Amino acid sequence: MGAALTDTPLDAAAQLALLMAHVRQGVVMYDADESIMLINDRVPTIFGFARGSISIGSTLGGYLASVGRAVGWSADRVARVLDNHRSWSRQGIPQRFDHVFDSGKIFEVTFDPIAAGGAILTFLDVTHERMMDRRSDSREALARQSGTMLATVARISADTRNLALNASIEAARLGDLGRGFAVVAAAIRDLSRETSAVLVEMARVNEDLLR
Repeated sequence: MGAALTDTPLDAAAQLALLMAHVRQGVVMYDADESIMLINDRVPTIFGFARGSISIGSTLGGYLASVGRAVGWSADRVARVLDNHRSWSRQGIPQRFDHVFDSGKIFEVTFDPIAAGGAILTFLDVTHERMMDRRSDSREALARQSGTMLATVARISADTRNLALNASIEAARLGDLGRGFAVVAAAIRDLSRETSAVLVEMARVNEDLLR
């Protein structure tokens, strides 16, 4: 059976269909008359409309209407999206952007104009990637905020240590009357040193998180 498949050449159309079935992106290509020249099965799967409802020969407007019905766009919104496509085609400038749907899904959309007119559209579901990016940004912001807080606590610890040192000096000047005060000052100084050691370790862990 494997030999039979190997011995059977695929024509260009079959090769293209096989390729389109295995790409991750949804792909739509239309010509200068806004007639669909190519659409792979990934597109109806991505947007949730019936497979086969849009095929080669369908119009760009019909395709966008199918997408709109599937994702809950109003007729006015479909018309605005169609106007955007026509504007981009006139400008002949490639476009790449993220589109956030009402469902929360995020698609990376690319628009590549064709010299003879029309364009190639690709759609890639990047919801997971964008969510991970946001979580990473949030984690980095929290790490930086905690770094600022650690620096504040470190300053307070240093000030406490200085106060304890001044208290020890004052206790020594008072002699026997300041003995109890000296014990308290020494305890505060030791506690401040322990706090500083913990802060150094926390700062190291924070830096590791940032990296």
